[in-house]
Amino acid sequence: MATKEREDEYSKIMPTTKFNYQIVPTANGNNNNNNGIETTDIYRQKQCDNEHDHKTIKRGIYHQIISTCAVLVLSAACGMPIGYSAVLLPQLTVGGSATTNSTPEIVIDIEMGSWIASVHSLATPVGSFISGPMADYIGRRSTLLVSVIPIFVGWSVLALSQSYPMLLIGRLLCGFATGILGGPAQVYIAETAEPNLRGLLIGAPFVSYSLGILIVYALGSALHWRAVAWCGNVLPALAALAIFFIPESPAWLLRHKKLERARKALTFLRGNDIMAQKEMNVMAERLEKEKATTKTNENIFQLCCQRVAIKPLVIVIIFSFLQIASGTFIVVFYAIDIISEFGAGFDPKEAAIWTAVIRMCCTLIFCIILLFIRRRLILILSGIGSGLSCLVLSGYMFAREGQPKGGADVIVAGVCLMAYIAFNTSLMVMPGIMIGELFPAKIRGRTAGAVFAAMNVALFGFTKMFPMIHMNISMKGVFIIFGVASILVSVFMYLFQPETKGRTLEQIEDYFNENNWLWFKRDKTYKMVPTKDQEEINKA
Repeated sequence: MATKEREDEYSKIMPTTKFNYQIVPTANGNNNNNNGIETTDIYRQKQCDNEHDHKTIKRGIYHQIISTCAVLVLSAACGMPIGYSAVLLPQLTVGGSATTNSTPEIVIDIEMGSWIASVHSLATPVGSFISGPMADYIGRRSTLLVSVIPIFVGWSVLALSQSYPMLLIGRLLCGFATGILGGPAQVYIAETAEPNLRGLLIGAPFVSYSLGILIVYALGSALHWRAVAWCGNVLPALAALAIFFIPESPAWLLRHKKLERARKALTFLRGNDIMAQKEMNVMAERLEKEKATTKTNENIFQLCCQRVAIKPLVIVIIFSFLQIASGTFIVVFYAIDIISEFGAGFDPKEAAIWTAVIRMCCTLIFCIILLFIRRRLILILSGIGSGLSCLVLSGYMFAREGQPKGGADVIVAGVCLMAYIAFNTSLMVMPGIMIGELFPAKIRGRTAGAVFAAMNVALFGFTKMFPMIHMNISMKGVFIIFGVASILVSVFMYLFQPETKGRTLEQIEDYFNENNWLWFKRDKTYKMVPTKDQEEINKA
């Protein structure tokens, strides 16, 4: 933005000192000073302004990353309970103690162990369901702070457990906390990040989940399960401290008429008063239009039936169902059992750690890719890649049926599974990104929690049914289902998913207000170039 324009914009917020420039004529009387080249004073002033612009942009990016990192610490803390059952169950089995072969303090059987492993997933939807209204009522940041309480209590109960019911209570509390975190974390990052950074930052919680699983696996390989539980309290404590110092979502503050706090929060996140005020003016204008078109007696169900809401809801729900059917989490949960069918012998603990490492690395790489490649292209290629990996593995298993298993079988299975995990990572991460980006602002908090709850219920049911499905159609049939579902993801995303890379949340909302459902029938003015307003914001 030119110096004069910056002064005009800044004068709308607070008084500025006017600069008086005097242009001295040259010897030939030409006031343009060397054929249009600016005077030294003006040139130096513009250089200072450009340097200031660059510094404020960097400061804003730095503040957005810091705020996201505070959320990521809590995400890692909630990822640890997901993998804790893999640490706990072997040490509670007779003869399975990590330190001795003596009888464990709490003896469990297979049925009890299955409940310890699955009760976490049962509690997660409950937390997700209440997190939406909570995030809309007390704020995104405050909801994240609330989630620290049950996870801290849950880990403490696990560390002090003297009976099987206490173990279940501890797992329930940890799962409940994970549910509370999911929706508000995605919404907070989506509402505070700039469009160009949003893809990277909004996918980062999934890297943290994977990091949390990796941490608990590593701790469990060396420590007693009680010591691991006590270590689980470290990250929630650090997360509470970090989140306490980050600002609340400006969008939420503006909706609750906390204008001064919204301006300060947005100034912190953008690094510049002018940019913050311009963005806040746009948000306020849209909020006024939204209030003018919204009936006062409309409830959440009526709001979700409006065109701007029903289309993203249908896209996210269908995509989530296909994602679960494609085996995104099932292959991760049963990777060891799947490879063991090929006769591989390995240390289960080491295999679990490597599984977590691969998952975390793929998630991190995917988040970085989001900065450079469009969402639709990533999803289409991911669905095709994971689908072909599953179908190739299934075809190989049919071809090798009845033949002795050898080293080549293990290699083929390992390569196909690794290719599947690499391609399928985006399908695992995208539901959270879609929830943060696609839902309109007036229902974003409440629907995010409800959709996360529904996803966790569906995942729990599919995970529970997997052993029965495996018994009836064998692993060859299972991978055919995974492959077909993955291909259907590509087809569905090609038809219905809008391109959101580089677009503001308001521009995405405008797209869903159009009459069409199919992406290729969209209004062509919705295209992947910044608007004039966005260009000015980026330059400022």
